[in-house]
Amino acid sequence: MNRHKIVVYGPSGSPFVEKVLLGLAFKGLPEAHVEEPKTAADFRRWNPETGMLPVMDFDGVRVPDSSGILDFLDARFPEPPLVARDPWIARQQRQLEAWIGESFYFYWVRWLRAHVAPQDVDPSKPNDLERMGILGRIGEVLASGPSLPGDLGPEFQRRLDDLASFLGARPFFHADRPSRADLTAAAFLMSLEAGTVPGGRRMLEARPSLVALLARVREATGRG
Repeated sequence: MNRHKIVVYGPSGSPFVEKVLLGLAFKGLPEAHVEEPKTAADFRRWNPETGMLPVMDFDGVRVPDSSGILDFLDARFPEPPLVARDPWIARQQRQLEAWIGESFYFYWVRWLRAHVAPQDVDPSKPNDLERMGILGRIGEVLASGPSLPGDLGPEFQRRLDDLASFLGARPFFHADRPSRADLTAAAFLMSLEAGTVPGGRRMLEARPSLVALLARVREATGRG
């Protein structure tokens, strides 16, 4: 029986947190307890180096960064692997993982700047939500009702089209079995489906191949 104690520190609605949870589920590891940050100070307390979450505590070992956490899981639990056996394909999957995270985050932060708390944004620190002063206000905006202001824009929709193009006719990215690229994509697509991204459900439903990918990842991980 697997008795590992796993805690993931980070906002439960974050795609980066969901990416970690999908990785744990894919490896057949016990479901992690998610510790939700209650104040901006929690970000610095849980990750003194950068203040960015998620961070995973695995049997007392602290591992930061969603991609670093997947590296840790793959090294400690190599089956099933999170990248293809072929080194060239594995490199493509890792590159796509990075592209998905960077692209989604860019458009999400841009929307937050425009609609949540533009007066609080320090443009010299574009990648730190804590320092942008808006963590406590995101939930208020998302809870304001079905008519959220704006959406992530046509550029973001083009990136979704790029993602569908990368997938092509294969069941998973660059391969016939899921990889860390698929888990990353699924985590962000879940945000679209859940409506935590303005206009997200509509964008996802307009791209059936991505809907199908999300269903396949759910089947492979057993995580709904």
